[in-house]
This record gives sequence, C-alpha cells and structure tokens, in this order.
Amino acid sequence: MYWFQLVSLLGMLIIIAFWLGDYNMLWRTSMEVKGYYWVGLRDYYFWGLSISPAILSHFVAMWGHYYRADSIFQNSIRHVSWPASLPAAARTAKRMNQTSFWEKKDRWLGYTVKYWVLIFISIVVNLMWFIQPIAYNIKKSLQDPDEAPGPVWASYIGFGSGYAAMGACGMILFLVLRRSMLHALGFTYAELLPLHRLLGQAVIYWSIIHTVGYMAHFIIEGEVLEEINFDGETRGPQNVVGFVALAAMMVLGAFSYPTIRRRFYVYFLGIHRYMTIISFAGTLMHYPYFITWYYVIPSICLYMADRFMPMIIQAFSVAPDVICSFNKESDILTIVIVSRNRLEPLKPYYPGDYINLYMRSLDPTYHPFTIASYWPDDPYSMTLYIRTFGENTSSWTHGLSELCDPEGKPAMLDMVVEGVFGDRRHDYLCSDEIVIFAAGAALTTFMPLIKSIAAQIEAVSKSSGPQKTIKVYMIATFRYESELYSYGDFLHQVTNDPRFTSWLSVDIRVSRPSKTPRLIAVASEVPESRDQKTMPTGSTNSETDIDSRSAPSIEPADLGKYEVVSEKGHAKTKSYAEKPLPTFLTADSNSVSTIHAKRDLFLTACILLIPFGAFIGFRYAGIEGTWAGESRWCRTTEIYDQNMTNKCMWNYTMTPGVLHMVVGAILGYGALFYARWSTLRSSRWSALGDNMEGQSAYMKTVLADNIMAFDDSIRFKNVRLDAAQSIQELIAAGVGMSERDENNKSSKTTSVFVGGPDRFLDDVEKQSKAAKWSVEFHRETWSP
Repeated sequence: MYWFQLVSLLGMLIIIAFWLGDYNMLWRTSMEVKGYYWVGLRDYYFWGLSISPAILSHFVAMWGHYYRADSIFQNSIRHVSWPASLPAAARTAKRMNQTSFWEKKDRWLGYTVKYWVLIFISIVVNLMWFIQPIAYNIKKSLQDPDEAPGPVWASYIGFGSGYAAMGACGMILFLVLRRSMLHALGFTYAELLPLHRLLGQAVIYWSIIHTVGYMAHFIIEGEVLEEINFDGETRGPQNVVGFVALAAMMVLGAFSYPTIRRRFYVYFLGIHRYMTIISFAGTLMHYPYFITWYYVIPSICLYMADRFMPMIIQAFSVAPDVICSFNKESDILTIVIVSRNRLEPLKPYYPGDYINLYMRSLDPTYHPFTIASYWPDDPYSMTLYIRTFGENTSSWTHGLSELCDPEGKPAMLDMVVEGVFGDRRHDYLCSDEIVIFAAGAALTTFMPLIKSIAAQIEAVSKSSGPQKTIKVYMIATFRYESELYSYGDFLHQVTNDPRFTSWLSVDIRVSRPSKTPRLIAVASEVPESRDQKTMPTGSTNSETDIDSRSAPSIEPADLGKYEVVSEKGHAKTKSYAEKPLPTFLTADSNSVSTIHAKRDLFLTACILLIPFGAFIGFRYAGIEGTWAGESRWCRTTEIYDQNMTNKCMWNYTMTPGVLHMVVGAILGYGALFYARWSTLRSSRWSALGDNMEGQSAYMKTVLADNIMAFDDSIRFKNVRLDAAQSIQELIAAGVGMSERDENNKSSKTTSVFVGGPDRFLDDVEKQSKAAKWSVEFHRETWSP
C-alpha cells in the first residue's frame, strides 16, 4: 500500500467512526438553549472528526492521483514480459501477488471484495442513523402516561428515518467525485456509481417512511391542520416545504430509472441537478437546524473542488480551441487538443482515461470520450476519435460534425475541455492472455493500451535477455471499410509492424458494403486473398452488426498470410522501423505530473479552505439580529416560542452554508475565467490572428499524424462478427483454456475486454458464458 493510500484509509475510517457516533456527539451533547446556535462542542467534534479528515484526505488523494496512475501503471505494465527462464510456478506466484484479496471478484455479480465491504459499511451506517434516535429517546416517551404508544412509535419512526435520509444525503455526493479518497483506495468511478444510485434510492425510501410516520402521528392525534398550514407560528409552513422536497426527490428518482435515464439522458442531467437543489433546499427549510450542514458540508466542499479543478487545470494547460476534422465516409470525427503554445506537456494520461467536452452552442451537457492517443508519443497533444452516428440528426456528435467541414478540411472550434479523468487499475496486465472484442469506435479504448504494451516489450527486449510476452488477441468489427482508416495508421501498424505482430493477433471484420460509390468500387477490387463471403442482406441495425446465430464458417484470423497490396502501404510499413515507441518512463511522465500536481493542490486548497473559513467565521458571528436592544437575543429562554426559534434557526442554518457555497463558486468561476483569459492571451492562436490560411496550415500539421488516407492497405474479412464462433475458434487455439503447474494450480489466466454498445457487450458475454470460457470478463460500456 502506498503512503497516500494509507492516509486516505485513515481519513475514511475517522469519518466512518464519526458517522457511527455522530448522534451522541451532535444531538445528545449536553448544552443549554443558548448554546444551540453558537459555536460550541458540537462544532469542534464536526471540525475535528469530519471536515478536517475529509479535506486532508482529499489533499493526499489529489497528490496521489498524479503519482498513483504513474506508479501503479508502471508496476502493472512490467508484467507484460518476463524472463524466458522464469518457471511457471514463479510466474503464477507473481500474478497472485499482483491481484490483492480486495480486488478479487465474486463469481455471480462480478463485484470486488472491497466494493462489498463498502456496501456493508453503507448499510450499517444507515441502520445506525435510523436506530439510534429511536433507541435513545422512545423509552422515556412511552413512559409518559399522557402519550399513547401508537403516535409515539409513529413519530419516532418518522424521526429516525428522517435522520437516516439526512445522513445518506451527505454520503451520496462522495460517490460521484471523480477524484477522492475512495479512488486513492482503488475504487473506480464505475464501481461507485451503482452505490450512488442505491443510496439515492435509500434517500427516497427513508424520506417516504419519514413522511408516512409523521402523517400517521398527525392523523391519530388530530393535528393535521395544526401541523400543515401557512400560519408562520408553527411548523406548518416547514412541513409544507417538506412535501415539496419529497416531490422533487420522487421526480429525481423517476428520471433516474435506467430506461428513462438512457433514453432522455440530456433531460435527465438537467432534472437531476435542479431537483437535487430543490430537494436539498427544501430539506433545509423543512428542518432549519445548523447541524444539518454537518452532514453535507464535507461532501459539498469536495464536490465543488471536484467540479471546478479539472476545468481550471485544463484551462491553464490546453489551447482555447480544439482542432476538428470530419470524415463523412466513415462518420468519424477526429479531434486534436493541443497544449497551449506547446511549451508545457499535458498532464499524463493513461490507457482508459477520458475527458469531457462541452460546447455551449450545442447543448449544456458535458460529453465523455476516451482518449485514443498514447501520451508518450506526443505529450503536447491528445486525440479523440468519435463516431457520429450520422443517421441520428438530433445527437450531439451529429451537431458537432456539422460544425466541422464535411469535406474533411480541419476546422477550429471553441470547446471546453474537462479532465483528464481515469481511475482504472491495470492488474489485468499480469494475465498471460488478453482478448479484446471492439465494436466500431470502442477501438479507441484499447489503442493506447496496445501501444503501451508494445513499447514496454520493446524496451525490455533491448535491455534484457530472452523474454516471454503476453499474448493479445484483438477482434474488431466495423460497419464500413472506410472506418478502418479513420483511426490514423493504428490498424495498419498493428497488422504490419513486427513490434506488434510478434505478440498481437488481429482479426478485423467489416459487416456492410462500403458507404459511398467510390469506396464500393474500391472494395470490389479487393484481392482474392481477402474473405469474400456474402453479407446477409436486409440489416437495419444502426449499431455494429453482430450475429449470434449460425453463420458461414470462417477461418481463424491469420493476417500474416495476406499481402499488403498498396505501394503506400509498403512505404508506411518500412517507416515503422524508424518510428520510436517511447514508454512513460522515457517520456518523464513523473516530472510532468509534479508540475501539474503542485498547481492542482494550490488551487484545490484555495477552493476548499477559503470558503470553509467563511463558514467558520459566520458560525462565530452574531447574525441573528437584535431584539429589545440586545444583540444576541437567541441566548435568552424568555421568548422561546416557535417563531423566535425559527428565526434563530434560519439565520444560523442558512447563512453560513449559503455563504460557503457562494464564496466557493466565486473562487471557482474566478479562477476558471482567469485561466481561460491567460491561455487565450498567450496562446499560439492569438499569434495567428485572423489569418485563416495560417490557422489551417497549423491545424493540418497537427492532424497529419492522426489521419490516414484510404489506400486499400488494411486487410479485413467482409463478414459480420459471430461472437459464438469467434470464441470457439479461440478456445480451439487454446486461448482461455486453463493450464496447471506442477502444484496443480492454474498457471495461465485470460482477461477478456469487450467494448461497444450494450447489445454487443451482452451478446459476447452471453456467448462467453455459454461456452464456459475460463476467463475474467470486463465490460467497457458506453451507456451513461
């Protein structure tokens, strides 16, 4: 375990201990009425055992975020080759040590041990929040001869469930942070998102129980009209607002249903944000007590930093415009993002990392895309390849393609870049075999991974003796042949460069005839060495075609037998020998990370500490106003009525927390504005001015290495992918078949990665299970 992981774990344990004991510390602490509103022991408990560990752990996690990616990736990538003399038992032992007990997955749902531990902690904490208020107080109320048991139980069930709902609201934001102490401990965003959804359901569940409990109490006691009204002298208006908050939660929950969320994702995002604000504001107005903030302030602090910092860091790092080119024949967008003035390398990004793109002119939503480029190739730029699905004219990517020149000429677009994000563990690299199924643009997920493996194998082969290497089998399926040339020269290189073909087997399928008349003519002249089997007709699937039914028998992929038919292809193949394959180590990724980490930590400290300082300052201030010449009238019990309590509660509840968020927003937007202004001022674009020819020449230079002309040099099979048959061919070749060492332990492991639409992933997973394939299965889904 790394030191930053140890500190993050300690901070997390302190926060969990605080959650388990907070009822005693915050609600049962003996205080006079005058101490209810001002700074006291409750604040010290909160500052010392909740917010301080959260902020400290976040700082450590931020520092570790930069080094964890580099250190863990370097530790994992070195396993792709090993000395030829290493016994199988020793190789097995190394592999077992690489994958810890916490990373092991259950065989039914595929969740890791650490995820189930987090689920258990969440359940225990929620139950403690529900049980403690009831256990500590109900006995005394039941002993009161004037109280009937039914109304008492109803009210305390409502109280306990409301307390649990409030606590769960504080937990829920922790789980949608892209960089947090949980990520430092090895959790990924994809792992935490299901728990975020479960806690959201828990909040709604507790809120419904809370409402039913208190309504039952009001009905039994005949107090409905007294407790639900607008008179301003009782809790009536606050209870009405509580119904508004509950309604907002119900709407939020309805739009979070998977089918609705995926079909109306843009609307879901807007509704999710606004309903969250309404429900949270309604909760504060329903129960205006300053302790409510103690459950949400830590997560709100970290959430604001998590949302602002990736945008600010990239605004300081990248040019204010991106370079865009659209290939109409393949419906593929190529977007290149360059460093500002190319004076400072971009923050290192690793296989599987992604960024978010935003264009105000298209819609107000950030769209995530996997980075297709390999950072050591060019630390000053990153490349994205995006499938537009041109038949869907309402899609964001289609709108983006219309802004790029459809003739393929580069265009410059003003676009906001957020990221880089990435929390992937690379333990799978200790496998003996990796099988990749990629549908269309999902290939971009695996492009930097394959390049990093090649670079590592080449580096070790130059400095060490004979080596054995990992075996990778990539099966990629596309709709049109023109797509093969839309990812730069990647597919051509991996099928022709000996530095790849020695350990990588590639099987490329094209499921449909070419899209344009020109390409159809070219495709008809394909040499006889290609598989010319006829495609089934009548397919109208808008995604990459897959066929899990019977299909014509095809030979296993053996691209070595094909000849490169193009002179350009021959020339390109020869040029690969002169093209280096740098590793992250040779590109000095660690030093570059240090530069970005220092800037990130300084700005994060400002966004976290200054607003929280304002919160503490207003907690100390006498903000309740004056009464009868006395400046701090909340300290008297002479007029301890509901109206005065509401006024004191409102002041001490709303003002510090709202001020905290306002100061944080001012700092965040101010830093973002300054970063963009300074980048625009000093960027190369300003030197080009209005010279469009100069802009075009520069863009073409940057794009040159990321675009390959259609020259009929990439070999493929013109047949739809049959997942079942491909798996059987791999099994026949011994891929995924468990072997035993001298101790009768499995001496070979196989990891399978599938990227593409959900239907494609489901089919491959189904066929994998049907074949009883001994593999570790990983889904790389596009779905939100």
